Amino acid sequence: MSLKVVGALVCAVASYALAQDAASPSPDVAQLSQQLQQTRAELNDSKRQIEELRQSLEELRRQVQSGHPEPAAQNVSEPSASAADQDVGFLAAKIGELHQDKVESASKYPVKLSGLILFNSYWNKGFLDIQDLPSLALPSFPGAPAPSVGATLRQTTLGINAAGPKLFGARTSGEAEIDFAGGSPTTPYGVTAGLLRLRTAKVSLDWTNTSLSFGQDSLFFSPLSPTSYATVLEPAMSWSGNLWVWTPAVEVTHHINLSDASSLVLQGGVLDPLTEEVPVFQGCNPTAGEATRSPAIAGRIALDHSKGEKFPFTIGFGGYRANQQYQTFPTIASWTLNSDIKANFGKYFELSGEWYTGQAVGGLGGGIWASVVYPEPVGPHSSIHPLRSTGGWAQLKFIPASRVEINGAFGQDENYGKDLRFFPFSFDANGFPAMQKNRTDLVNFIYKPSSVLLFAVEYRHLFTLPAGFAGAKGDQVNLAAGVHF
Repeated sequence: MSLKVVGALVCAVASYALAQDAASPSPDVAQLSQQLQQTRAELNDSKRQIEELRQSLEELRRQVQSGHPEPAAQNVSEPSASAADQDVGFLAAKIGELHQDKVESASKYPVKLSGLILFNSYWNKGFLDIQDLPSLALPSFPGAPAPSVGATLRQTTLGINAAGPKLFGARTSGEAEIDFAGGSPTTPYGVTAGLLRLRTAKVSLDWTNTSLSFGQDSLFFSPLSPTSYATVLEPAMSWSGNLWVWTPAVEVTHHINLSDASSLVLQGGVLDPLTEEVPVFQGCNPTAGEATRSPAIAGRIALDHSKGEKFPFTIGFGGYRANQQYQTFPTIASWTLNSDIKANFGKYFELSGEWYTGQAVGGLGGGIWASVVYPEPVGPHSSIHPLRSTGGWAQLKFIPASRVEINGAFGQDENYGKDLRFFPFSFDANGFPAMQKNRTDLVNFIYKPSSVLLFAVEYRHLFTLPAGFAGAKGDQVNLAAGVHF
């Protein structure tokens, strides 16, 4: 009840009392006095309720400003403060939303749960490496995976975000995300019982223009990935030119404002020098990168004009450097040069993509997941040679309506033929024949009837060329349905 409504009510009561006084020669003064007192009590109670609602709204605003914002993907425009003050229904709805979002925590700071419950069904053609999430097409051979159909929910993800106190003037927060891609247990119906796997987790300190984070996240010098709900467990174009591996790191980001719409972004970090080596069953033995006792370093510089009205874009350039030590062989240098771009053309089209060139970058998802080659698949290695590779991907997004998008993308990763021919027969660190080229093409249609629900269909074509062998092709059609929360 607003103050204008209260004033109108007072005038109505007073008019009614005067009319009764004029119509009746002997008014009941006691009854009229009682009615006025009751009206005053109701007015006081209404004022108290309005004040409580205003205080609750201010508390909600303070929590938003302290690092507990609403998800940007919802893109909900809020009424102005004056409109909110006059709309009791809006205030009540926001307070109810606050109570709904609140999760009890030992720290008493805001904690928020999020996630995606995702169902995927698929139809495969050709011989593919992993049935529900293929990255390679394999030649036909005895024992090769057969064409198949199936369904899975192991691409479901769960996340948690926690706000913390201010430290040195910075807002502190922590977040973590898990999925069910840790493998399939060797039990009856284990194919549907995906094991939990840590995806990302980090602690962040955010100042006005600078951020510092400690944790495991995607590569900041390769920040983009194509849009796909068929490949949530590994970003689209993995093994096909997309460097993405979630890596433990300490990262610093600083923004230099150039104008209201543009800023220069400077990023640097120290990373765990991961390789693609498979760990032992239990324990944590050092990989070839960690065995050097030297961390990896990386940096990126970008021009961010994403707030521009006519032609929003972001373009960045980065690099990575590490060392690898395999057994008693000489140290191998691991490095990349990277570039990325994302640009909007009007309100209907968006172009994005990345490119890299480097050496021994299987631990980042490059080189078709290989860093070095050996002359024989098993037994003691007599020699070793690093692999140089280059790759990238591009995507065109078409948004014909607010709840519909269509994406077309292609990506390719290729190892240098000169390095693959260094030995008569080259094998990677896992004992498999080295790959020369891997390409992925996809197109998908995504429909989001609300900010919660989504439906998607995707067609993906794979082409893989092993070194010294004939190439193989494969296809997948994937249907997805999901709920964000």
